[in-house]
Amino acid sequence: MRAGRLLAGALAVALSSTPVAAEPSDTRLVVTGLAIAPPTYLLGVATHEGSHALAAKLVGADVTEMHLFPPGIDPHTKTFRWGWTYVKGLERGDRALFYAAPKITDLVLLGGIAGVVYTRAWPDNRYGSLVLTVLATGWWIDFSKDVVLFSSTNDVVRLFDAWCMTGWQRVVARIAYGAVAASAAIVVEHAYERTFRRDAVATDPVMRLSMPLLTTRF
Repeated sequence: MRAGRLLAGALAVALSSTPVAAEPSDTRLVVTGLAIAPPTYLLGVATHEGSHALAAKLVGADVTEMHLFPPGIDPHTKTFRWGWTYVKGLERGDRALFYAAPKITDLVLLGGIAGVVYTRAWPDNRYGSLVLTVLATGWWIDFSKDVVLFSSTNDVVRLFDAWCMTGWQRVVARIAYGAVAASAAIVVEHAYERTFRRDAVATDPVMRLSMPLLTTRF
């Protein structure tokens, strides 16, 4: 319920097209981005694990455990994880959907951001555009981090296992996955360009890079 209210409030600000009376500085936007990172982090974890749970329900499996906060050691795998979801009754043929569900969600949400950032629907209010940019950053990180993660508990690794992919097949699949992540990065980059003044983004590489690094959420 609280996460829903946070999301509703964030979207209400983001969809406002009226500029603020005094334009905030880039530094203030960075500080604000840091302030809203924790609630958007929680939203990101809920979206990720909720996608797993929804996929399980769609194929008739039962969700036995869902942990969203705080991050910690998964008692089942004995590894650090941001969140985890366990189900029972998942058929072999349904495992691919279960593991891929968060990535599908990430791409759908980033597609929504693309539909806004490349049109006049992008809010003129810089705080509103900041909210969308921070959200897009988190969704992109959640999708792209698996390009370089190889743990046996990783969703993409398990997806490859479900598809019985081995050797060179996994190499090709990771290259294709990385290409999709790189394409999505263009959308996020454009969101930053529209949030921060173009002259500041072009001349200040520190400002250009600080927000993606500081708003890492999950």
